[in-house]
Amino acid sequence: MVDKLLDLVLPYLSGVNALDIITHIHDHDKWSSFDGHHRAAEYCSAKLEDYGLEAEIFTVPADGESTYGDWIVPRAWDVRSATLTLLPSKGRGEVVLCNYRDDPCSLVVYSKGTPPRGVTAEVVVIEGGSRPEDYEGLDLKDKIAFTSDSARHSRKEAMKRGAVGIISDYMPTYEYHRPPMELPDARLWERFSTERGGWGMKKGDEPIWGFVLTPRQGHWLREVIKREGKVRLHAEVEAEFYDGTIPVVTGLIPGRTKEEVLVNGHLYEVGAIDDASGCGLAIEVLRCLEHLIGLGRLRRPRRGIRILFTYECMGTMAAVVERPDIFRNIVAGITLDSVGGRESVCRAPLELSHNPHAQSSYTDTLLRLILKRQSEREKLLVNWRERTYVRADNIISDPAIGIPCPLLIEYPYTHYHTCGDTPDKLDLEKLSWIGCVVAAYLYFLADAGKGEAGWLAERVLLDAEREVLDEVGREAPTLLGRRLEYLRTRYGMAMGSVLRLVPRGRAEVGRRIEKLRSKLEDIVRLQLRHLGVRRASKRRQSPYEEEALRYVPERRVLGEVLGTRIPKEERGEWEEMCRRNRINRDVSLRAIYWADGRRNVAEIEELVEGELGLEEVRLIEFFRGLERYGYVVLKGR
Repeated sequence: MVDKLLDLVLPYLSGVNALDIITHIHDHDKWSSFDGHHRAAEYCSAKLEDYGLEAEIFTVPADGESTYGDWIVPRAWDVRSATLTLLPSKGRGEVVLCNYRDDPCSLVVYSKGTPPRGVTAEVVVIEGGSRPEDYEGLDLKDKIAFTSDSARHSRKEAMKRGAVGIISDYMPTYEYHRPPMELPDARLWERFSTERGGWGMKKGDEPIWGFVLTPRQGHWLREVIKREGKVRLHAEVEAEFYDGTIPVVTGLIPGRTKEEVLVNGHLYEVGAIDDASGCGLAIEVLRCLEHLIGLGRLRRPRRGIRILFTYECMGTMAAVVERPDIFRNIVAGITLDSVGGRESVCRAPLELSHNPHAQSSYTDTLLRLILKRQSEREKLLVNWRERTYVRADNIISDPAIGIPCPLLIEYPYTHYHTCGDTPDKLDLEKLSWIGCVVAAYLYFLADAGKGEAGWLAERVLLDAEREVLDEVGREAPTLLGRRLEYLRTRYGMAMGSVLRLVPRGRAEVGRRIEKLRSKLEDIVRLQLRHLGVRRASKRRQSPYEEEALRYVPERRVLGEVLGTRIPKEERGEWEEMCRRNRINRDVSLRAIYWADGRRNVAEIEELVEGELGLEEVRLIEFFRGLERYGYVVLKGR
């Protein structure tokens, strides 16, 4: 069913044009300044209009206090200039270490401004910087902290000790993708941020200025300090915080009905790959589809095809809350986050990140099928694989929002979040290859009806059968019964999800789905009988289980729990509770997503165990804490 679409799109989708759009977005966003972000949004909107699409920019607050879900938007921040200079000493001249105009990554984003004539101070070397013990025996009063940890994570401890500024040569490593000293002359893209509600500085946070050195500069400066004993730096930063706005860009190819499908990504980051690539490629995909519709090669689809870009995660959540009129008609989506990198340089495969299982959907199956067909058809070898849910702007796949949304991503990669993330790291042919996949996915869903829905349900069954057989080959017999029961539940949900594509005539498709679910039941039963394994029995009811069966959590907050509502003085206790119950971010997120207001805690525990392959998940204390902080209400005591 998808081959015809791939044939149609291939001659018209341009990797060259996608790269040109990406380059222009990068030209604006690489400065990490909100005035540049507004220019990036205006550029994207203008391109959409140039290509004949409907386009709109609306804004959400950037005031450091507005909260959407558990995300707090940052305060707006503009910067005009910033320099850091090593002052001369006997036998050595001055050295300009950082200049924002030469490399925007040399200034830590959300740095405060200095007085007009700047700040001159002695620099103190800190081994580490993020822990209190790193500062033992050091005098930082009115001095500059030179940390080997990130400036972001060193900010609080350095400021407690009176530091006037921070410099850092921190460069994180990623096994295979970025070994130690792989990028000696690159700067990390650093942002000052609190732990509350996502990235950025919030209202009431105390700011400081900071600069980023390359690893080579950092090594050299440490040697200078060892040799000279005391060195002084002069910093000048012209920057300001203010209550501003975050632009949200949206565009539309109208359909024949009010329903829509969505492609989204995020603007306002420093990289050409992360994520100007996702936004630029999405614009090229819609240009291509609109052109084919105009030529009559594709009919106008049943559903509109919408594009939406904004600040990562918090901007997307703000858009969901502020503009429900946009999201209520979207039946499915796809997120593009860091795509098209040259693998020989970036060392990152393309990955299909599935929906969370609480939003099990045919969309994972469809996107995998299109990727597979593209791999079989095209000469270009693109290394791609599948992975479990990774959070990005696919947060709209939260069941409380209800938009199934797989993610295409290349992460991590060699130049991730560094000044080296530039357009020359992108591959024209790979951009075109991925763009064809995305175009076929979007148009297929935009025009899908009863026939396509039934076909997709059958493909989901084939996926389910494949995974059942895989599990039989690798799972311990004692756990196999529970595991296969979980797969039956998960894929049964995914089959049922195709009904969202059938506004009329659902009864016929519903009967077809029930037959497919019966086939899946037969597959599971046959495998268990063949292996002599009993079906999963219910857990013996301990006092804990009896209590877990009584509680039904009902969510009060969209999205994952970031701890925004937990008072500062109680966060240590909360973190200790999570450690005691082995609740990490993955467990927390899945528990929230499975809480639909009908399932009790015991049922949620079993589903989280099934999704993550865990045992003995315990969530009563977790949900009680969430109720105390207003995230959920526990019913049915």
